[in-house]
Amino acid sequence: MKPDKKKLFTMLIVALSAAIVTGSIMMGLFIPVHGEPNDTDYWSEYVPFDIDSIPVVEAGEDGFRILQLTDLHYVYPHLTKETDKIVETLVKENDPDMIVITGDSVIGPANASYTKHLVKLMDGFGKPWAVVYGNHDAEGKADKFRLGEIYSESEYCLYENGPYNIGGTGNYAVNVTKNGAPFYSLVMMDSNMYVKYDGKKEYGCFTPSQVYWYDWLQQGLIDNGYTRSMMFFHIPFPEYRDAYAAWEQSGFDPAIGSGERREEECNATANPGMFDKILEKGATTHVFVGHDHVNDYIVEYKGVTLGYGVKSSEQYYHDDDKVGGLIIDINGDGSVSLTRKFVKV
Repeated sequence: MKPDKKKLFTMLIVALSAAIVTGSIMMGLFIPVHGEPNDTDYWSEYVPFDIDSIPVVEAGEDGFRILQLTDLHYVYPHLTKETDKIVETLVKENDPDMIVITGDSVIGPANASYTKHLVKLMDGFGKPWAVVYGNHDAEGKADKFRLGEIYSESEYCLYENGPYNIGGTGNYAVNVTKNGAPFYSLVMMDSNMYVKYDGKKEYGCFTPSQVYWYDWLQQGLIDNGYTRSMMFFHIPFPEYRDAYAAWEQSGFDPAIGSGERREEECNATANPGMFDKILEKGATTHVFVGHDHVNDYIVEYKGVTLGYGVKSSEQYYHDDDKVGGLIIDINGDGSVSLTRKFVKV
């Protein structure tokens, strides 16, 4: 009997140890990890605009090519390599000068780990890249400030937390020069996660303070010679619906738009007036979003091009024929050409 008791005791110890280790791992996955905002990132309209504080990338004689990726949704381990291959294919075949990811790059409790994976993947291309947050990125263990710390450790990522007192995290800009002269500005913004409207939870939207900050930023850019800009964020504002309706009313005139709308726009009901501010400033020519995985339409509306990117992975809901990226070519003369690139999955 003694050997059996000893064996049983050993098995109990092993089982208990395994339970403790497993429990510790599980607890570690769900204990929140918070980063810290920079105390200097406090915005006031009275702070002088500093053009030198904005990172700069240089365009070639032929222009500047951006690859927009969106909604990678890194969460499923068995699809990680597949997502990597899609991104690698798009970069290799299109040779962009810069890559912009418009939100929902990661999701789930391991969001910090997957963000580190994304940084390693993107830095491997040796190209400047930028990222904004979607509604899912910070729904895991790490908050936006912690994710921002990871992005800031990247060699090539241009991400900045931006002002912490205007709403959202990751409101910043990147300037594109050509022969050292102002060419185009790229405005990155956080469309936030969720809001309550009439007592109901809805997808996020800009805050009035963000609209005010954009006004200040855009005026500063204009005053320094950057008279044209593009905006990148995650959740479309309500005018996307209006733009599509106008295109539909035109009989889907190809001179106005292209692409498909396979689901309704999942935007907030609240409208703080960002599009109206864009029209007022007259500098932003194009707006690019993600969020709605099976929409890829691009429509010109009131002189501004409102476009969806192309969902860039198989993770989460998608249509197999709508996986890829959007090529944004700012040509040498300042005109813009847009091309969807699909990857077979």
